[in-house]
Amino acid sequence: MKNTVYLVLLCLIASPVLSQKLKPGFDANEYARGLEMTERYADTTKVPPADPYPFGWQHVYRSETVGLDNLWDMWLSGDSVAFINIRGTVPTEKSWMLDFYAPMVPAEGSLKFGKETFNYKLAADKNAAVHTGFLLGMKYLAPSIIEKINEYYSKGVKDFIIFGHSQGAAIAYLMRSYFYYLPYGTIPNDVTFKTYCSAAPKPGNLYYAYDFEFITRNGWSHRVVNQMDWVPQMPPTAQTRYDFKHNDPFTPVDSTLAANLGFFPRVVIGLIEKRVLGDMNDARDILIRYTGTELYKIINKFLPEFKEPKYVSTMDYTVTGSPVILMPTDSYKQKFVSPGGIAGTFVHHMMPAYYYLLKEEYMK
Repeated sequence: MKNTVYLVLLCLIASPVLSQKLKPGFDANEYARGLEMTERYADTTKVPPADPYPFGWQHVYRSETVGLDNLWDMWLSGDSVAFINIRGTVPTEKSWMLDFYAPMVPAEGSLKFGKETFNYKLAADKNAAVHTGFLLGMKYLAPSIIEKINEYYSKGVKDFIIFGHSQGAAIAYLMRSYFYYLPYGTIPNDVTFKTYCSAAPKPGNLYYAYDFEFITRNGWSHRVVNQMDWVPQMPPTAQTRYDFKHNDPFTPVDSTLAANLGFFPRVVIGLIEKRVLGDMNDARDILIRYTGTELYKIINKFLPEFKEPKYVSTMDYTVTGSPVILMPTDSYKQKFVSPGGIAGTFVHHMMPAYYYLLKEEYMK
């Protein structure tokens, strides 16, 4: 009798794990399917697919285009794993403005849209801040994604991959964080999420990155980067002394030096502090002004109900997520040569470049 009780308890404990289809760690096949699905946006991007169709997956849903030309697809595998694929930048002014609208706002707060208030939490750390444009994209897509997660959960789907390339990857970061901090019961608590952020620009500051990497620890998120792609270096970053924690070594530097250095060294240090640190502050303020206050005037034409938020006084962006590096080979460099112009600018950023290196380095 006692053995029977132990056996029943063991089955109850193990059943959620056994039913879970997704596993932690980078899976090249999962990532490849994500790239293939992203190329199926060809009807909206006008860029014909260069890589195979994601065989074994069924396209079950496409959202409406919302916000600043934001859109997402859902795909379903035969063993009931769902792929949430968030579209990246498309060649429209609205879509590009979302990328360029780059001042940061707190990772927990609210956005105002006329009489509507959108409350969000993307990190527990009060110092965490995120890209305002990507947050807007997340805001417009989240309701339909949550609706579909709950719909397919009722059909037995409990495993979801969140995938995005480029702008879509940046939104994917914030979407995963948003799901993690949603009020209990908004999404069933036995849902498993795995996140792939491909060719992603930087979504926020270091404190946001710490939070994201903690909540997706042990192999549940991956940042995939082609070493020759410049987009993951965006947005432009300016770090100042105020981006350090309160116990940084810069705050007490004046009094310490004054007690231990002579007159001329103190003068030199004073000039460095005044000119270098002052210039860093100026760079931050210029970036906030032009990517924020000035660009908001354009954003407001597309989203007239959207009230300009109060920006955080930082532009200290950092890369986020566990890295998977695609290192260009000699054959890659021969195949992917910049033709010049706008196409040449993005030759190392597009899906075929990533797909080629993935097969060369992770699928042989």
